[in-house]
Amino acid sequence: MTLTIRSLKHFIKYLPSPRGRGLRGGGSLGIHPHPAPPPSRGRDQIIKSSSLEVEIGMKENIKQETEPGRGYVWLGVIALLFAVLVYFWYYYPEAGLGPQQPIYFSHRVHAGVKEIDCRFCHPFVERSRNAGIPPMEKCFFCHKYIIPGHPQILKEKEHYDQKKPVSWVRLYWVPDFVFFNHIPHIKWAGLDCSECHGNVKAMDRLMPVNFEMGFCIGCHRKMGAQLDCWLACHR
Repeated sequence: MTLTIRSLKHFIKYLPSPRGRGLRGGGSLGIHPHPAPPPSRGRDQIIKSSSLEVEIGMKENIKQETEPGRGYVWLGVIALLFAVLVYFWYYYPEAGLGPQQPIYFSHRVHAGVKEIDCRFCHPFVERSRNAGIPPMEKCFFCHKYIIPGHPQILKEKEHYDQKKPVSWVRLYWVPDFVFFNHIPHIKWAGLDCSECHGNVKAMDRLMPVNFEMGFCIGCHRKMGAQLDCWLACHR
């Protein structure tokens, strides 16, 4: 078959389009290809950039809203640390200690470490209602030679030289309507001081003891002592 220019043009007319949009000239060979979707890369990029801007804006707003709250949190943490520091620096060392006396005195050192008998400083405990507070001159039996330059010893020496009594803080007391005598407890019953005053040998500063009626009655029952109100405690 001889191809003429006219027949070749007619053949090319029905060839598929390179872009897949049908046949040239609108003809048909029984094939109907689906049209390709238009390119959408530019629209997707616009959507993504818009979403990114919104996300960044939201993060900035959240950051601005949370920054003041974060400052309050740090302020609270600093206040808590300061309170803990004050507690452990000032109050915790005082836990388990009795009242502070005008001149420091450690029963733990004297009665515990040095093993000085209680009767040396409290000589009336076996022959009087009151155990007695030692006179200052008795302190200098030892401290005239032992650590005489200690600040607390010098402070007591000043009181002694000026004949000015030391205002000791009272720790133990019973009501006026209660009769108590150390003699039957220490001399006759042979009780140790720690039975009523606690483990004095382990205390730097003595802890007060609340001598209520139940405390005394419980000990009297345990020891089989007198429980009569008039003969025992109330006269």
